[in-house]
Amino acid sequence: MRGPTLALILLASVAVRSAGQGPDTVVTVQGFLEPADSGGWQLMLPQPLVVAGRRVNLLTARGDVRRFPRLRDRFVKAVGRMLLAPGEAALEIAQLREVEPDGTARATIHPSFNQSAVLTLAAIPNEFVWRLPDGQPSGVQPLLMYTIFNHGQTELDFMFRTNDVLCVDVRGKAERESWQTSVPAPTRNQERIVIRLGGMYRHFIPIAPEAAPRPGRYVARVTLCGVADYAVEAEFAVRAP
Repeated sequence: MRGPTLALILLASVAVRSAGQGPDTVVTVQGFLEPADSGGWQLMLPQPLVVAGRRVNLLTARGDVRRFPRLRDRFVKAVGRMLLAPGEAALEIAQLREVEPDGTARATIHPSFNQSAVLTLAAIPNEFVWRLPDGQPSGVQPLLMYTIFNHGQTELDFMFRTNDVLCVDVRGKAERESWQTSVPAPTRNQERIVIRLGGMYRHFIPIAPEAAPRPGRYVARVTLCGVADYAVEAEFAVRAP
């Protein structure tokens, strides 16, 4: 089971620009593999790729597409050759594999004698700048990836009292006050989450500029709302331009 698609989180502010880099350039990128609305596949890059002086967050993914479906929504490392055309930047993928984001935090919990879960939280990227030295936006679109893996002997069943599913808290390591938000369920009805044996729940939460406005180290805490056992914390850093 997974949360809203990354397209809803990232693509609202992504614009693909044409670029003039040579067609034989080999690059390595990290991002999320997603099906494209128009068919085919695309790589969404929270940390933009610099192509011929331009910053690109979206690449058309090409290559052996038979292996793409099993990596849908996964954080992957891709190596390939840039293919450039007016209005499009594509990657002919030669190597592709799922990787764990840098700085991923992990916690194992045992809420009851037959329940066990592995929680992970990662800020992607875990180091970034909001603005470049010239004052222009960097194009970064950081997010938190929260997962619950059911490692127990029975399904995990949650019923929430409100429409909020995830509660998020971000604070500077040297600060007392924090930025808080909650993630609503996709409908107005009370949300129920069921994670079957061996199943995984995954949700993506964008990191807003106001959550980490200044250079420094931050701590993000995410939990199921009203279920304190399912909390996990991860650190990330905002760098000066």
